[in-house]
Amino acid sequence: MLAQEHLDASRDVARKSIVLLKNEKNLLPLAPTGGFVAVIGPLADDKDTPLGNWRGQAIENSAVSLLQGLKDGFGESREVQYAKGCVLTDEPWNFMYELSINTTDRSMISEAVELARKASVVVLAVGEDSQQSGEARSQANIGLAGVQNELVEAVLEANPNTVVVLMNGRPLAVPQIAENAPSIVEAWHLGSQAGHAIADVLLGNYNPAGKLPVSFPRSAGQCPVYYNHKSSGRPGPQDNVFWVHYTDEDSRPLWPFGFGLSYTTFEYGPLSLNSDVLNADGRLTATGTVQNTGKRAGEEIVQLYIRDLVGSVTRPIKELKGFQKIMLQPGERQTVTFNITPTDLAFYTRKGVWEAEPGEFHLMVGPHSEKLDHKAFKLVSE
Repeated sequence: MLAQEHLDASRDVARKSIVLLKNEKNLLPLAPTGGFVAVIGPLADDKDTPLGNWRGQAIENSAVSLLQGLKDGFGESREVQYAKGCVLTDEPWNFMYELSINTTDRSMISEAVELARKASVVVLAVGEDSQQSGEARSQANIGLAGVQNELVEAVLEANPNTVVVLMNGRPLAVPQIAENAPSIVEAWHLGSQAGHAIADVLLGNYNPAGKLPVSFPRSAGQCPVYYNHKSSGRPGPQDNVFWVHYTDEDSRPLWPFGFGLSYTTFEYGPLSLNSDVLNADGRLTATGTVQNTGKRAGEEIVQLYIRDLVGSVTRPIKELKGFQKIMLQPGERQTVTFNITPTDLAFYTRKGVWEAEPGEFHLMVGPHSEKLDHKAFKLVSE
């Protein structure tokens, strides 16, 4: 028997890890009453995949499934019905062999579509089996495996009021879902209390505040895609063909590093510095405000990035140097302060020494790596 305090901790950590990626027309959180909720997908009633690949001494099929979590969360207030939709794997995983993905059996899709058509709202759980990711599980194709894309397309056509819950151990390239699904929740492989944690978020008992720890690509051919890349010699966009871009794909990630929504909204005020010069033994203070402009309390993770414009070796276009998690009530405004010293600007220079080089820098603050206000300053040696 697992200790209740450990189960409670697992549930809390899991829901703090969930990232809300999209929520058009405030489809989430789900209303506590109303017509029935259809829970669909090969991972919806899976009690093993949430345990992930590196599961230590976890017992097989011991996790709380999403289906069970929603049933427990709604109780008697709202009916929950279930259809599997498709089988993700053909055979149980064997350590000595590759995972066998179902690419032919579509026999369950029609039943799922019929259920979706009758439901008030659909929760659709798709993604990866726990053994698809982890050690020795690299993939050339990082989209949804098997017939899951067909299931998603059919369910969305049958009922546009569909919340897609992604369960995966790596960033997935899912541009069709990003474009067509009104609400998307990134739920990873959350452990033993996964179903309860996801239900906490979907029902609004917990306001999501998680941010992506990695960028999500639009396609495998876009990889590697990451926020702290080096500067290009041909930045753009430009009026001619000679700039860094794809002719058949957007260069930007599907969702950038640090991205994550809430059931409330936040507005960032102007960024200010106490000086535009940082001395070698000094400290620079950056100040900004964040206001909760929505109707419910929520947490926001305010992120600080630095760019070293010129270095003895090439430097990233930005680097995360700090963050603060703040709780704001509706209408509340809070001042956020970051202190920067030369230590925050240090790197292994051409001399092979960990040090900060004098020069020009940009300091940036915002909700994620692609939405930042910035100020310039200089580090001087004396």
